Amino acid sequence: MNTILIVSRTQMSHGVCVGGIVEETNEFIRLHTDTGGNLPTEAPYQIGDRWHMLVEPAWNARPKPHVEDRQTTAVQHLENVGMQGVANFIRQHCSITEGCITQLFNHTLQFSGPHFLTGSVGKDHVPDHSVAFWVADKDLMKHDNSFQGKPGVYYLYGSYRIKYVGFQTPLDCIPQGTVLRMSLANWWKKGDSDEERCYLQLSGWYV
Repeated sequence: MNTILIVSRTQMSHGVCVGGIVEETNEFIRLHTDTGGNLPTEAPYQIGDRWHMLVEPAWNARPKPHVEDRQTTAVQHLENVGMQGVANFIRQHCSITEGCITQLFNHTLQFSGPHFLTGSVGKDHVPDHSVAFWVADKDLMKHDNSFQGKPGVYYLYGSYRIKYVGFQTPLDCIPQGTVLRMSLANWWKKGDSDEERCYLQLSGWYV
């Protein structure tokens, strides 16, 4: 049995994606059901929760970069440590990328776009993980404009644009120095492109 600290809860087309840290090993995991499926929308896990869980490798584990999938069975809810408690744990126990956005995911991100730059990775440079914590060297500013006709919330880091996929109420400004959780989305072909890529997204922050 392990103690899991819940650090993210993000939107999916079917269900929710919940991220955690195994406190005994500081390993990042993505919680699946005990049969390896996506968690349903009503899954009880909230950011800041600590749970005793049974954790095992997912039978349908995916290759890099999405190596964090784990089958989980909840045993007991312990407490909720709040956003500051999560931030404190991350700062004390986890690797954090600090500074420019280009340093995320071992410098494997490539950036492109006609107006704002969007980060993604291709199959020629695949990092060995799809989750990272980042402390940016400048504020992130909310940008509500739709992207290719799709409504959504985005944040600007200078000329870089990042899609926000979490459930937290968006802040107009996420201050420089805040701990951010970043992730790489599933492989996806954009528009008429014939190349699948994993796009950078903002899962949440700890304020």
